[in-house]
Amino acid sequence: MTGVFAAISLKTSGPHHDQAPVVTRPLAIAHRGYSARYPENTLEAYRAAIAAGADIVETDARLAADGVVVACHDPTLARLAGRDDAVADLPSDVLLAMPLAQGAITTLAEALATICPQRPALIDVKTQDLAIIDAIAATVSRAGAGDRVWIGVRDHRQATEASRLIPGVNILAFLPEKADVEAFARAGARAFRVWEGDLGGEEAERLLARRPVWVTAGGPRTGRDAGDIDGATLSTIIAKAPQAVLVNDPTLLTAPSAAGAT
Repeated sequence: MTGVFAAISLKTSGPHHDQAPVVTRPLAIAHRGYSARYPENTLEAYRAAIAAGADIVETDARLAADGVVVACHDPTLARLAGRDDAVADLPSDVLLAMPLAQGAITTLAEALATICPQRPALIDVKTQDLAIIDAIAATVSRAGAGDRVWIGVRDHRQATEASRLIPGVNILAFLPEKADVEAFARAGARAFRVWEGDLGGEEAERLLARRPVWVTAGGPRTGRDAGDIDGATLSTIIAKAPQAVLVNDPTLLTAPSAAGAT
């Protein structure tokens, strides 16, 4: 994989989207949508990411108390709504009606309906239980989006379950510390996520040489929030030739003057 940008299918549905585009840079994955400019995990952020040319649009996923999958990153509402309630303790109707500082919580079903007709969606599964995989699989199946999603997991048992429920589904391994990479691969993972702050380490270098690697900009060991990065720093990631980069501002990769433009 080193030194090249490996192609993955970005084929979109509809009569005018029969050809997968040629990508000569890492794939631009809009982290929680175009979250640099719009409220994260909102329909507005997803639409803006598509308009900005993101190749894949990421949405987070948690289970509400009634079993509905909602697009929410944090385990509690403290940051979004100034409340200590856990997302898992509230039913979806309460969550969707919750007044937030910006935007509104949406369901995974609404997220997929917004993203998948035009772009693949990356579903970042925020918990490591199997119940959420079952609920996500049911939501994806109802949306008819099995070939339009990547499911991102942090436990190889979730990868196995997702592959069982949606045969052939794309799996991204959000590798935890000291992860068994081969266990994720055997469970169906087709790509492997590492943090920007781990690039240059021996494990990341081994992965880059052998596997399709996706990098989340910012986050641990960078001093920046997840997804935050500037063009100059992004160039150092691009030099490692990952398959994709998760960024809050997809135009850093998609604009004609972007770091990865050719």
